[in-house]
Amino acid sequence: MRVKFFAYLRDYTDCVETDVPAPATVGDLARILSDRYGAKLREKLLAPDGGLGAEIIIMINGRHVVHLGGADAPLSEEDVAQIFPMVAGG
Repeated sequence: MRVKFFAYLRDYTDCVETDVPAPATVGDLARILSDRYGAKLREKLLAPDGGLGAEIIIMINGRHVVHLGGADAPLSEEDVAQIFPMVAGG
């Protein structure tokens, strides 16, 4: 599957996008990416309780994961994940 990173997450990964073998769930994807790219990305992707981090938005094929089952949302090889940091401003 393809994974695309946005904003400062690109600095943490040193890439705009990458391909990974599709894990079973979005939570598994977050753990795989955290292992691959290190502590800074892990802090954003994963909450201390092991769930998904509150400071990121993960979309699968253009749909927010909260509408797909959250960390338990299933994935397939054809999926495209887009990972964004939360942004605020005025």
